[in-house]
Amino acid sequence: MKNHKMRYVYSMTLSFLAVFLFGSVVSADYFSGNRKNGAKPLAYYHSSVADNGYTSHYDAGRAYWNGNSKVNIVKTETNSVVSRPDVYYIGNTSIAGFFGQTIAYTSSGDITTADSYWDYTTVFMYDNTMRAKGSDYSAPTVKYNAAHEIGHSIKMAHVPFPYNSVMVQGWRSVPSAITTYDSEQVDSKWASFP
Repeated sequence: MKNHKMRYVYSMTLSFLAVFLFGSVVSADYFSGNRKNGAKPLAYYHSSVADNGYTSHYDAGRAYWNGNSKVNIVKTETNSVVSRPDVYYIGNTSIAGFFGQTIAYTSSGDITTADSYWDYTTVFMYDNTMRAKGSDYSAPTVKYNAAHEIGHSIKMAHVPFPYNSVMVQGWRSVPSAITTYDSEQVDSKWASFP
């Protein structure tokens, strides 16, 4: 019971921090500031991804953004303090309708704000709330959610509907290729990064 309560408190704290930290001012439709490796971070899949059957969904989310030549999110099998990859997880949350979140960190492991320099991120998708969509729970919608959260990891911010972007909040099917809008936002954000 104590372990369950601690996980609940931890989940609620992370959820609050994500809303607070990623609610900052954006420039265009992306966050200001830089991150280690720019639009080319490494991605490490925590064992929870394969255990819950979401490997192909995260793969599709990476492939979506890798459709822009400035982006190259490569999966790595090594999670170390030297390489500091982004870590992708699958979890559960008590917050209804909350499908995922991305949390940014400094090199010392402290959570940081959206517009600050990031050393790495943790990317979460929540199995229980996605499955709660019932008949709307499908591979294309989960892949959309993965692409959305991975977009945050390269400093893409939310955009309002009706923009043709995976950064629109909600539950939709992933486009077959990166949209012109999302590609232009990547080009603008990472124009000067090698």
